[in-house]
Amino acid sequence: MTRWQKFLYWLRKRNDENGVPSGKAAFPLSKHVIQFAFRSGGIDYFQMNDVFNLPYQRGLEAIHAYEELEMRCDKNYLMEHAKVIDEIVNGTRIGLPELERIRMANDQLRQRLDWVVVPDQVYKLASIIYFDASESPTHYELGYAREKIKRWKENDDVDAFFLQKPIQELVPFLKGFSGNFTTYSNLIQAVDKHHWKNLSTKFSEKPESATTVKR
Repeated sequence: MTRWQKFLYWLRKRNDENGVPSGKAAFPLSKHVIQFAFRSGGIDYFQMNDVFNLPYQRGLEAIHAYEELEMRCDKNYLMEHAKVIDEIVNGTRIGLPELERIRMANDQLRQRLDWVVVPDQVYKLASIIYFDASESPTHYELGYAREKIKRWKENDDVDAFFLQKPIQELVPFLKGFSGNFTTYSNLIQAVDKHHWKNLSTKFSEKPESATTVKR
């Protein structure tokens, strides 16, 4: 921790009101209105007072992350899906086996769209919206974001993180989820592994079964 970071930490603690850190104290040079969001692993995280009015760079990253969250698929998955379909339809012939492979690929994509939420995508969006005192509130650094996500996973279990009020306000449909997120996250990872294996074989093999998670 640099001297400047130590000073900000001291100043923040000095200006805490009722145990809630002051965004102004943590970011005295910022022109934005910043407020405390939550604490994880002993580190305070902040957010803009209006998450729909983010600084330009964080705003663009947030749009991309939220689109992926809404689709339940990241760009890599969609590109691989399109590649598989292209290779099937551009083959030497289109018969019943090829049509069946296209149907299976489409069914798998639809299954992903039925998922409630992909935990890693929520972490990614949260890493953009929430920042600590060592970060620039206007700029987003992917490398440091990965460190934050790793800390969140290590310092709080999945259930504790996703049940925090700021996270549920960021992703409203989490409020209606009553299950165990640790179990859910493990299930999603297993299903995702099956889906990628099916894509890698271009559905030439019988797809492995995987549990469908509904809304």
